[in-house]
Amino acid sequence: MSAGPVYDSSFYDQAWENWNDMIRFSPAPRVRREKLRSWIRRLPAQSLLDAGCGNAQFLSEMAADRGGLQLAGADISPAVIAENRKQFPQMEFFELDIDGHSLPRRFDVVVCMEVLEHCPDPHRALTALARMTGKWLLLTVPCGPVFEIDRRCGHVRHFSCHQMREALVAAGLKAERIEAWGFPFYNLYKHAINLWPDRICRSFLSARTYGWRERLIARATYCAFRLCLPFRGYQMFVLASKTPGAANEQAG
Repeated sequence: MSAGPVYDSSFYDQAWENWNDMIRFSPAPRVRREKLRSWIRRLPAQSLLDAGCGNAQFLSEMAADRGGLQLAGADISPAVIAENRKQFPQMEFFELDIDGHSLPRRFDVVVCMEVLEHCPDPHRALTALARMTGKWLLLTVPCGPVFEIDRRCGHVRHFSCHQMREALVAAGLKAERIEAWGFPFYNLYKHAINLWPDRICRSFLSARTYGWRERLIARATYCAFRLCLPFRGYQMFVLASKTPGAANEQAG
């Protein structure tokens, strides 16, 4: 299998013009946001950074959850960051490529959803995230097979739970909770959509406004996903804490 494409900031500048409804209504992103929000509610925190924030959908939902929480977002796309600054002036936004780069400050909570699998060096990116982490890092990454659609979407690799634990330790973090969520319905969904990779990829790259049919399908799929088990699945959820020794390092 040949290597997948590498998407740069110009790709995401254009893509985010089409993805707002997809991110808002698609069942998998919705489940990811809801599960991480449920974990964050239990964490005493005053500041949060969403690294790879896209259109700030997660941050807007966090603002409704936790009034008074200082919220910030970072993304590789200058266009989406500029739009977020207009839409959410009460939040901070930064242009950032986490593949080896970090902000010179820490946040109590750092969130990074569906980004590491795209990085040429995910271990270097994880280390950059750890530099910005004051207390907790929450991640979502695919953990099943690298399907054809994943490859075409620029996935470099998928972690197993064991590999993720080792990578966290190397970055100065401790795994507090790791779930391989998605069995059976999300797994079946991943296999099903890869029966038609050309059609699905065209739809993904050109997604625009969701009509009632798209919303109905998304809602039905979301209801099925709510029945998935937190093991043997193709979606990993991670809660990690900063280890005491690493906490003394300077953010770079």
